[in-house]
Amino acid sequence: MTTEIEIAKQKRKAARATYSKTVNKLQEILAAESPDVDDLEIHLDQLTEKFRDLKTSDEIFLNLLQKKTGITQAEYEKEYEIAQDYYEKLSTFKIKVKKAIASAEKENGSSASPNPTWRPADGAHAATKAKQNLPEIRLPQFDGDPRNWLTFWTQFNKIH
Repeated sequence: MTTEIEIAKQKRKAARATYSKTVNKLQEILAAESPDVDDLEIHLDQLTEKFRDLKTSDEIFLNLLQKKTGITQAEYEKEYEIAQDYYEKLSTFKIKVKKAIASAEKENGSSASPNPTWRPADGAHAATKAKQNLPEIRLPQFDGDPRNWLTFWTQFNKIH
């Protein structure tokens, strides 16, 4: 019969395995001469999701380990440090992927905008927009007649 701590350890082992596979895949993509930005973003998102699962598994396992009698402080610290190594990998890969994405976008000459269809207006485009003739909007003016007050006030409120 398996104990609660053994079950938690098995779940953590599975979470670490999937996390490590995603880390290895990210390393392969980053090692490529020109990494695909979409692949980087997808695998980074997957790594973040798998990290959440791993963190939950680690927390459960470490809590059970802490409650277990006969466990030494050194054994607990060893397990905790191993868990921290996985957390540090996530931080490292986030930075590496962001740098790779930034350099890939710089090479392609695209903007650093998260939305590829939107581009900030450059000076020439903004200048042509400013030169367009738009129709003049005539704001209604109150003529002092109380019968026209409600019409004027309704339009005034819609504008302001």
